Amino acid sequence: MRRTPSHFTLLGVVVSREQEGRVSESPEFTEWVRRYNGLAFLHPQWRLLYVSVPKAAGTSLNIALTRSAGIDFPGTFVQSLGEESLVSQTIWDGEAGGRPMVESLGDAAYKRLMRGGLRHVFTVVRHPVERLLTTWSSKYLVRAPYYRARLGLPDPGLRRFDAVEDVLADLDQLVTHLHADPTLVHRDVHLVSQHELLRRDLSRFDHVGRTDRLGETIDWLRERLASEGVELAPVGHDNDSPVDVSPQMVDPTTLQRIHEIYAEDYAFLGFDPDAAQVQGTLCGELLPAVNREVEHNVRAEVLHAAAHG
Repeated sequence: MRRTPSHFTLLGVVVSREQEGRVSESPEFTEWVRRYNGLAFLHPQWRLLYVSVPKAAGTSLNIALTRSAGIDFPGTFVQSLGEESLVSQTIWDGEAGGRPMVESLGDAAYKRLMRGGLRHVFTVVRHPVERLLTTWSSKYLVRAPYYRARLGLPDPGLRRFDAVEDVLADLDQLVTHLHADPTLVHRDVHLVSQHELLRRDLSRFDHVGRTDRLGETIDWLRERLASEGVELAPVGHDNDSPVDVSPQMVDPTTLQRIHEIYAEDYAFLGFDPDAAQVQGTLCGELLPAVNREVEHNVRAEVLHAAAHG
């Protein structure tokens, strides 16, 4: 099993595994990649693996890598029919299709690839507070019926937010619920700690990027693809949430509970608990759009249940 040199850091120091020669991946790593419960992009010809952490720029990087491979990214973002830019625009509608993913390789081809060894292995991580806030705003706040049921949260049905404080109270409720029973995070991959998602071990990664320094990862990836004779497609912001809450807007007790839920992530990833960088956009003017989105998703859930009941 190849080991990362001692000078490896989260800041994206380039490790020249390419110069080490082909070495079979360890059985443990091979098995973990095969059953990883996030998205794992794997290109056999490039021998490149991208282990995608949910809510850490995964959609944007997966789209760029797929397009770099000359494959049209399948599916589409559901577009709002209204004039406002609503959260529904960030709902992905489509299957994996022909994307170069781990699951697209048969067992024999996968084993051959891992026996031959990978040339480029990377992931991108995110500050735990940022990741929780964006997961809440894009999943639980406006898509309440589907996601809340996973965690056993009360179903408020069709509700209306009349003040920013009401929206923040919804965040408080989610965090209080998770803090009371941290095992609930396992019911949604967007909530599972990065410490657990990445098997508590970063030694096999050539590069561990950060969303707040994504340019470093893009530069690293561009160089690696260039060595394969491929140009990296543009990396956009394909899954940004239009409603953000900054840490300064969060109740101190709720913020402390987030730190406690994801305490292992801080030591594992090297993040300062107080260094989350989410610029808040939530304000009274956005409440009508949030309310319309809640109504849209509640009604969609009712129609879906009726159609499949």
